[in-house]
Formats: sequence, C-alpha cells, structure tokens
Amino acid sequence: MIGGLLLSAGGSGVTRSLERHDVAAEVALGYGDVEFVSVDELPSDGYLLVSTSVGAPGFAKPELVLRDHVDAARALIDKLDRKPVGVICGHVPGFNGWLVAAALDIPYVDAAANGRGHPTVKMGGMGLASRPTSSIVQVAQAGFAETGSKISIVAEGNLVKTSQVMRHAAIISGGLVAAARGPYDVGFVAENGALGAISFQIDLGRAMLDATPGADRVAAAANFMGGEVLVSGTVTENSVAYGNGFDVGRIVVSDGTREVVLGVYNEFMTADLNGRRAATFPDMMGSLDPQTGDPIAIAQLPIGSSVAIVTAHHKRFPLGKGAIDPVVFIEVEEALGVELFSYIRDAA
Repeated sequence: MIGGLLLSAGGSGVTRSLERHDVAAEVALGYGDVEFVSVDELPSDGYLLVSTSVGAPGFAKPELVLRDHVDAARALIDKLDRKPVGVICGHVPGFNGWLVAAALDIPYVDAAANGRGHPTVKMGGMGLASRPTSSIVQVAQAGFAETGSKISIVAEGNLVKTSQVMRHAAIISGGLVAAARGPYDVGFVAENGALGAISFQIDLGRAMLDATPGADRVAAAANFMGGEVLVSGTVTENSVAYGNGFDVGRIVVSDGTREVVLGVYNEFMTADLNGRRAATFPDMMGSLDPQTGDPIAIAQLPIGSSVAIVTAHHKRFPLGKGAIDPVVFIEVEEALGVELFSYIRDAA
C-alpha cells in the first residue's frame, strides 16, 4: 500500500487514502481469497478486464461506494457475455482490483495499465488511443439510489470516444466513478501493459518501510527507483483546483536554493528545477512528508507545508505503452500550457 500510494504520483497519500485502501482490502478479503498470478500463468485465449476509477482523486466529492467497482465489472462481463481470466488495475495501488478479483473469483494479475498514476483513460489505454478502429467496452458506476443520483453507463467504441463518455459521467457524478473496461486479450496485455507493476510496488513499499521514518525513508524510495530527491523544502504556491473532471494547477516547492515547479493534471506531470525541466510524465514524480517519509497527496499540500519531491526516469519502473503514446499528451499540454511529449521524444 505504501509503495502504491507513492507511485500514484501525488494523487494519493497516507493521510487521505491509507484508511480507504485498507477498508477496500479488508472488504475484498471478506469476499474470499485473492489469487495473485503473473500474465504467463493465464490461458492465452482468455481476456482480462481493467478495474479502475475515472475522475479527479484530490478535490472531487464523489458519490461512490466500494460495491460500485464490483458492479461495474459485472456489467462489463454481462455485456461481453463471457468471464475474464483475470483482472488488472488501471494504475497502482489498485485495491479496487482486489475487490473485483475476490468477488468474482478470478485472479488478480501482476500487471497494470501503468505502474504510476496517470490522469486520463487514454494514458491507461495501453496504446489503443492510437488505434481508432479497435473497439472496447467501458462501464461507469456511481451514485446512490436513495438520493436519485445513481448512474450506470455502458459505452462501446474506440478508446478515445468511450473515454469522453466516461469523463462526462465522472463530471456529473461528483468527480469520480468506478469503472471497468475490456476485453483485453492476454497476449495484448503481455505486450502492452505494465508487467510486474504490483510486485514492483510491493518491493518499493518494503524498501521504504525497512528504512527509518523521515529523510532515510525518502532517500530509500528514491534509491529503490534509481532516482533522486529533487528537493526537500516548503510549498510556496499551490494553485491546484478542480474543474471539468480534473485537478489542474501547479505547486512550487523551495528550499531556499532549489525551486521546483510541478505541473499537476490530477497527478504530477512536470517538474522544472530552477527553470529547467527535470522530469516529465511518464517519469515518476512523487511527494513525501519529510518528517515521516510517508506519501502525501497534492490535495494535502497547502502553502507553508513541508514536502520532499522524488523523481525517477520512466524506464526504471513498469509502464504501459499508453503512457508514451503521442496522442495522449495533447489535452494535458493544452490544459497546463507546457510541452510534455517533446521532452520524452528528445530523451528517447
């Protein structure tokens, strides 16, 4: 859980999310055991579904319960009319995947659409955003029947079109919906997904928890990912606000000598150190409490708070092909007013 919260890239933190994920895990285990398998243990003629959430993690006020993740998966399976051979998460931590695996008695697979947090469905599409003739099914589930806000949507078509439907569903549902999508052939995930993402987050978490709380834990996280502690200082600006389904803005962190400007689109997208680009999505950018070494969310970083920012190159952790698909960067670049893909292309 600790490793996954850090890899959520600012979207989640211990203060806001630890209890929620812990409850999800306990509820999942109440359904039954969670069988954990690698992709190569699955039948090649089967399909996988993705269990995730769509929306803004920090500032939204969704009407959502854990059961919605299971109901979304069941609605997807009903539409496809055949049972999947396993479930993967959209990105870590992925405890909604535990729920679906246990409730539906299918394996939880050591893979994800991405091994770090991403803001859009297209970024988690494992490359399908560039394949407009490929069709998938996406399901959104949220709301409460007793208040009249219950909504269930099934959308079929290419990834880009159906993702627009999912985003609108999130907007009208308080900012977040439980989601399921598929079918993804086992071979497709093996070629295009973030294989080993769950094992990686577990090992990262162990490395962090083995270190002394505080600066040692921050350093342990950076070292495990082959990255660095970019800055440990004070938040001097946090303009992140919710709008149109996303948390958008920037955070500035300074230690008096080094100033880091972080572009936010749900998660950290860019990090500029003293005016020069130091990291760009899908590179890892994570926020940690310098006093404890625990992950801390963007929404919990008001001006004057202390934070350590760690970064790592995207080749140092599991990543799906959707995170480097050229077409997925356009909307984020327009929202933030900065370039992203050119930095990834030039560094390739």
